[in-house]
Amino acid sequence: MLLAHRSTHSLSLTDDGEVFLDCAQRIAKEHAQLQDNMGTRSRTVNGTVRISVSQLLAQYVVMPRLPELRATHHNLGIDLHIDDRMVNMAYEGIDIAVRAGVAPVDTHIASPLGRHGRALYAAPSYLKKHGTPRAPGDLLSHSLITNTAVVAHNRWQFLSKGHTVTQEVRGQVRVNSSAAVVSLAQAGAGIGRINDVVGRELVAQGQLKQVLASYCTTEQYPVYATILAERHRAPKIRASMDFLANCFADFKPQHLERPRS
Repeated sequence: MLLAHRSTHSLSLTDDGEVFLDCAQRIAKEHAQLQDNMGTRSRTVNGTVRISVSQLLAQYVVMPRLPELRATHHNLGIDLHIDDRMVNMAYEGIDIAVRAGVAPVDTHIASPLGRHGRALYAAPSYLKKHGTPRAPGDLLSHSLITNTAVVAHNRWQFLSKGHTVTQEVRGQVRVNSSAAVVSLAQAGAGIGRINDVVGRELVAQGQLKQVLASYCTTEQYPVYATILAERHRAPKIRASMDFLANCFADFKPQHLERPRS
């Protein structure tokens, strides 16, 4: 049986190879479900949980508290899949996917972890050198940092005379991850639109300052932890979901100051 075609520069599956891969994936999925069902009967938290999370949320929210989970459940292994793209949970073997602003599909069970907004931030060093914008129009003379991976993040919204105005921003500095936007802002590369929970923490640390706060919209984006419907009873999944709920405890709606007339 020939499973793949190999050439000098590529490798592709034959029809038999596609059938074999599909069967192997189903067997692996059934094996994982069997392990979960046995774990449910024993109520023992063990095994490995594969969690998919964006780079920004992993770096600033999940990873700093991961030792707490390991200290509580010594037999639980954590496999973090850090990527800003949306994953196919069943195909890639993901147990839990954490995403902001994306509604779950019918085959998933979703637990809301919280909500967050977005606001504009810059390093104190940048503002000292280039000045602080007082109104959205002042941004035309500033270096702006945008995210090429998530186009929606580059639609900056402001409140003007009681109405929401959207400004499409291309940016003088562009990068393909939200975490990199934060790092560039910290480095003084310009003004970036950042998750406000992360932004507030960095403001408290003196690494960033919020700009145009009185013009920010109050729109909030939900954060979900999603699992495949058939996996929700496994003790390792429940323990990991409880951990994530604690991680995102600060993701509560914030009341922002309205612009002065």
